[in-house]
Amino acid sequence: MKWHSEKKIAIRNVPGFWDRVCSSRSRFLGLDYDGTLAPFHVDPMQAKPLAGVLDVLHSLVNQNATAVAIISGRPAAEVLMLLDKLPVTIVGSHGFELWRPTDNTPVVIQPSAEQKVGLEKAKEAALQKGYGEKLEYKVASLAMHTRGLPAQVASAMEEGILAAWTGISSFQTLECRRFNGGVEIRCAGRHKGDALSELLRGQPPGNFPVYVGDDETDEDAFRIIRDTGIGIKVGATSASTAARGFLEDCAAVKKFLETWVSVTSTLRD
Repeated sequence: MKWHSEKKIAIRNVPGFWDRVCSSRSRFLGLDYDGTLAPFHVDPMQAKPLAGVLDVLHSLVNQNATAVAIISGRPAAEVLMLLDKLPVTIVGSHGFELWRPTDNTPVVIQPSAEQKVGLEKAKEAALQKGYGEKLEYKVASLAMHTRGLPAQVASAMEEGILAAWTGISSFQTLECRRFNGGVEIRCAGRHKGDALSELLRGQPPGNFPVYVGDDETDEDAFRIIRDTGIGIKVGATSASTAARGFLEDCAAVKKFLETWVSVTSTLRD
């Protein structure tokens, strides 16, 4: 499948972006999942990639002109399932899991004993508030989802659990972070930016790294590459982000990926 130059999409605030992609000796593209490749959904397992995105991702991976990785807060197994077993490197659980196409199972960094105690306390606090059905358990975090609830209800739940979890996190080497549709308490000391940094250390000299994401949790990755590459925020232009460029929504991300395949299709490693 080919995508032609007339579909080239401009990256807001980054003139000459595609020239730099083409002129670089090697390229790395990191992609968030939710809100970037897939529109949000009340049921997380129904948050499927936008129509056509899987096709262009397959083309991108098979082209072999760019190193590609999906870097998500989701468990790696979920991302792999939602991407229909796309043979691409997947970082899951905000950097605590790494799955490569040659692996049978992901490599997992386990929380410390202290962090495990804190996550258990956070679980108990949420259950006491009656939020059990809204909880998602991950290897190094606990998330409470509020997507689909009335705005006032969601806000009250988030503020309440944030207060409870902040008190726990201050004593258990954990941290609380908001995300689009909820609140998460997770192990401190590792994040998407750390995982991205490790992946980039494996790239050849002269590599041009790009990271695309939509969420507050992606800011760690944007900060890692701001001196050597380009961070691209999906959503409204915001002065508070460490990203340099902007794409409007998931549909724009699809066009971005199509353009990437198109402009690199004649390049050689």
